[in-house]
Amino acid sequence: MILNGDAFGQQHSVEGLAYTTIQPRIKEEVAGDERLLRQLVAVLLKAPPRSPLMYGALSVFNNLTRYQPAQSEEQKKMHQLKAYANAAGKIPAPNPLNDDEHTSARCVQVFKADIVPALVSQSRQGSAASLSIIASILYALSVTPSLRGQLAQQGAVPLLMGAHAALPESDGQGKRTAAQALARILISINPSLIFGGTRARPLSSAIRPLVAILSPDTDADTRDLLPVFESLMALTNLASTDDDARNNIIRTAWDAIEEQLLSSNSRISKAAVELVCNLVQSVEGVALYAESTPQAANRLHILLALADAEDEGTRSAAGGALATLTPYEEVVRGILKREKGVDAVLKLCTDDSDDLRHRGAVTVYNMIALDGDDGKNAREKIRASQGVEILTACAKQSRRSEVVEVTVQALKLLLDEDK
Repeated sequence: MILNGDAFGQQHSVEGLAYTTIQPRIKEEVAGDERLLRQLVAVLLKAPPRSPLMYGALSVFNNLTRYQPAQSEEQKKMHQLKAYANAAGKIPAPNPLNDDEHTSARCVQVFKADIVPALVSQSRQGSAASLSIIASILYALSVTPSLRGQLAQQGAVPLLMGAHAALPESDGQGKRTAAQALARILISINPSLIFGGTRARPLSSAIRPLVAILSPDTDADTRDLLPVFESLMALTNLASTDDDARNNIIRTAWDAIEEQLLSSNSRISKAAVELVCNLVQSVEGVALYAESTPQAANRLHILLALADAEDEGTRSAAGGALATLTPYEEVVRGILKREKGVDAVLKLCTDDSDDLRHRGAVTVYNMIALDGDDGKNAREKIRASQGVEILTACAKQSRRSEVVEVTVQALKLLLDEDK
């Protein structure tokens, strides 16, 4: 009836599909029929705003694209225990048609049917309920990295920012879904292609939704760290653009970012310090570490500790931040005051990675090139910590010319007793 364009039976047919596409087998049949998908998109485009026909069509696409919720190990064990109790020890196997592989394939098929322009069109006059469903569909589509650039091209970013702003606080899950879908897309694209120029929405309008998912979901039984990770990655991408973006992120989100630096999850900590590495490119970012305050000293202590982390990416990001900050006297004083501050910096120069050795050598050079007592104290401490021997080995081991060059410059300053 839908394929034949039967106007009389169309609404009932769509509503019927909205119920039956809950079943995995029916999902596969509908998603595998390109002509039917395109007809359903056409129905959605023409459906009156806030009508039962519109909700029915949205529900069909939501069913086709919805991923099964991720379960923690504890939840999996509880599910097994319930299954043992209810089925005399027989654990029902999950339907394979609901697994991530099949769901991802359905999402691609739905996307190819040009669903996104229809969602954008319906979102303009949609209710809070329809916006929540639209955000859920885009959330599922955004799981597939290869679709994210095309989602952005077709208007998903302003749609999701608008949905996050329009959805009421009572729909916390809808707002988080919109924000997480936005984060995924912004991880994978160049922000300058979406924001700025003659475009109506400034980059700053994307920051608040991303910051909102850095805090725990108070309605969830267990904390899902994936939204936090994706938010940090997206903010890092935005912070790579200009100082306005960096300063806006600092003013809006610094406390939340600083909390994630201390996360017990290494991926979260790494993502947070990568964001910090971008934020300290601005004057406001430098000021967080270059002030004569206990807070700035504590931040520097954390950065030095992360420069000695087990994860190479974390060490690299922390080393990059130190290389940016050490032209400032207050930061150098802070490093020298730390019992193992100089050791942490010199350890970067002994790393197996040329990239890390480069960041360490630049940091050392910045410290000992300072004028006055700060530079003198830095040179004395670094000499006393076997800095000459470490830098000599660094120069010999490095293969990249820029690493050798800055290391040799640092050695010259250390070996110049008059300096």
